[in-house]
Amino acid sequence: MTTPTLVLEQELASIMNFCYENSGKPAVYYYKMPEDFAVPSLYFPTPEITTIGETFLTYAIDYMWIINCFHTHSELAYALGFDILTSLKVHRNLIPLLDETGKGTGQGLRLNDPSLKVVDTGAAQLTLTWRSRRPYYSQESTMMQEFVANSQVITSSAQEALELAYQHQLSMYQHPIITGGDFNE
Repeated sequence: MTTPTLVLEQELASIMNFCYENSGKPAVYYYKMPEDFAVPSLYFPTPEITTIGETFLTYAIDYMWIINCFHTHSELAYALGFDILTSLKVHRNLIPLLDETGKGTGQGLRLNDPSLKVVDTGAAQLTLTWRSRRPYYSQESTMMQEFVANSQVITSSAQEALELAYQHQLSMYQHPIITGGDFNE
């Protein structure tokens, strides 16, 4: 059986690269861990995800990625994960995003605060969580070119028309503010 080609989305690949570069460049595993795996090493299983609707235009994917750090002793496995954790904190939890060629894009991905714990002899777990916002699929539509207010047709750019419509709707809900006088009457 052949191993499938690894295709990673930008955020996952960027995190993997950050962990690799900031932990002394250990051996890295993406699929099933072999029985005779090298140490030190990092194992990146598939992250857990949950999705939520966020706004009218976007949804969010919440990621939880438990990255396994392996070494000859628990303390060394913990130190491997700790190197990544402290590097992440020094960078204010910001992972530089990479493009398809591995070059930096100038953008970053903000992670939540990481956690680290020893889970077995020679093994520690680094847990990374973050929220990724994505746009819903939307079809292109023509922007409004005219706006009718009080039986008048107002022609302007789409942005101006939207601003006018917004102002008109707000004006319908305005109430006078009481200035001075007795509020108990």
